[in-house]
Amino acid sequence: MKLFKKFKSCCLLLSISLFTLTAYAKEVRVGLAVDQLFESRVAENNAIKAAAKKRGFQIIEVVADGDAQTQNAQIQSLISQRVDAILVCAVDQNTINGALMRAQRAGIPVIAYDRKLPNERFYQAYVGPDSVQDGFMAGQHMAKKLKNETGQVLVLELLGALNDQNGIDRSKGFKEALKVLPNVKIISVPTDWDSAKALSATQNAFQANPSIKAVFAATDTQIPSIETVLIGLDKAHPVGHPEHIVITGVNGSNDGYQATKKGFADGIVVMNLDEIGERSISLAEKLIKRQKVSKNHVVAGDFYSSENIADNKSKIWGASE
Repeated sequence: MKLFKKFKSCCLLLSISLFTLTAYAKEVRVGLAVDQLFESRVAENNAIKAAAKKRGFQIIEVVADGDAQTQNAQIQSLISQRVDAILVCAVDQNTINGALMRAQRAGIPVIAYDRKLPNERFYQAYVGPDSVQDGFMAGQHMAKKLKNETGQVLVLELLGALNDQNGIDRSKGFKEALKVLPNVKIISVPTDWDSAKALSATQNAFQANPSIKAVFAATDTQIPSIETVLIGLDKAHPVGHPEHIVITGVNGSNDGYQATKKGFADGIVVMNLDEIGERSISLAEKLIKRQKVSKNHVVAGDFYSSENIADNKSKIWGASE
């Protein structure tokens, strides 16, 4: 009996070894299904590609340009090409459910990145920004700047898209941080991440409420729109000026970096896209090896103020001259 058990154990170890050797005898190919390309998504995808290159993995990238039907077909194509894992940033989960189920049946692990899928049955792991914490850090810095204000303090919040969990979570964290100031009243306006809408919303808000003391931008790419409005109102005073309007945001784009560096904005939270890229590929690697992984992985960003952002330029994913 003992000899039989020993033989069984040896067979199991041999099977695992053979599987591992087979998995790496060929080049590992990872499908990257992208919702659409814009500044931060390109930087995020580049981080994923760098992490894959480090391991010798091949990335097969497909971009849906915001079309859910196109993404559904692209994922099915990746399954037909028998990729070893699929990373997906979904345009709309309801439309790609069928393709994700086919990936499951084909034994291809799916990792959702940046945007969490509402139905956990269709993916093995998620990795993305900790948007609640990112919004909280931006709000926390604003609260410090406003703590000596007396009377009612009006704050304008430029929301992202109301159907985007990252936008919803940034708002949640931001509002939570400002709860330490009971005299603050937040005016929230949706922008759908659109800078033109942000400009219009800022103009309307300041026209109706000229005493607004601070503005939070769910994405720092909208800070130039805020600046345009404040210049027109002769309110674009730098940090330290007695009539300065406090500005914070989240993202890490060059717009946010430049505005903070010159002192128009007080500070921004910079998403850690390198870490998101590294974790995405690390999770894919483990799942390909049939290793167990936990479901949710969120990565908080880092806050940089007008005092230290220039010294930390190398850590700002979007910073350029």
